[in-house]
Amino acid sequence: MTYGLSIKRAEVGDPVIDMAERALYSFTAAAVPGIFWVDYLPILKYVPSWFPGASFKRKARDWAKDADGMLNGPYDTVKANQSKGIVQPSFVSYCLGNIQSTTDKEELMCEEEVVREAAGAIFLAGTDTTVVALNTFILAMVCHPEVQRRAQEEIDSVVGPGRLPDFEDRENLPYIQAIVYEVMRYQPVTPLAMAHLATEEDEYKGYRIPKDSVVIGNTWALLHDEETYGSHPETFNPNRFLTPEGKLNPAIPEPISFFGFGRRICPGRHLALSTLFAGIASVLHSFDLSEMGTLSLEYESCLQNRPVPFKCSIKPRSPQHAELIQSAVQFTIIDE
Repeated sequence: MTYGLSIKRAEVGDPVIDMAERALYSFTAAAVPGIFWVDYLPILKYVPSWFPGASFKRKARDWAKDADGMLNGPYDTVKANQSKGIVQPSFVSYCLGNIQSTTDKEELMCEEEVVREAAGAIFLAGTDTTVVALNTFILAMVCHPEVQRRAQEEIDSVVGPGRLPDFEDRENLPYIQAIVYEVMRYQPVTPLAMAHLATEEDEYKGYRIPKDSVVIGNTWALLHDEETYGSHPETFNPNRFLTPEGKLNPAIPEPISFFGFGRRICPGRHLALSTLFAGIASVLHSFDLSEMGTLSLEYESCLQNRPVPFKCSIKPRSPQHAELIQSAVQFTIIDE
């Protein structure tokens, strides 16, 4: 979607995906507040990289290479392809096509830089978080086969086996939407929001917050609040978002804090929600998910909250579903 580039199969390995994973690791590590001594002793930023306690400088140098490679590599490939008349529909190709009429060279350079950085943000911010949320979904379905069966019954009654669900089905699939919300609430990808500074002194419920204090939103606490989402918030239960009649309950708020807070909230949240719905609905429509051996329910403790690697069985629900999956794959850009 972002670059329109073909991807290689998992067993081969894709250089763009590999580069993105390295860049995401770098960003995740750098975003943890207080991980380096320089966070507490700013004067360390003036010492050379070989100095004890200055490992942040060496790591930053390596991480910058990963970030630059992610920003420039795919973008330059799309631009080079366009100059050869090879255009795949994508965010970058669309934006580049719109700015090519700009005659001022300096203005064109600025606009291209905006496209480059916007594309990098879309790709990096949306890729890993969505994958982690889908991993939580798969684990939840394996652990709760009764939820999986009810979801498949709803999809079968609304969509049928002859096509995949689409966004027009969304209003008629309240249980699927409840599963999407519960995946976000049950194990939020970022239990703690990104750290920010208070721009001015403030007071909250008698607590003084000095200007320039580090403020971190507790996403986990908000999404596990019993007064908001009902009892036993530590359990996976999509019904908490539904009325007794099986409709989405307007009295239960969407788990929007999954995406952050205030003016710093994720600008791609609507796309992320749509992507999660499409992925979850399509998997439930076409596949049966089940256990394979002993299943671990543990999650890795880091800036991102992700399940530890686990094994499960993912099989087409029927020969008709398998044929539909093969047909859908033909429209996906994959290199053999």
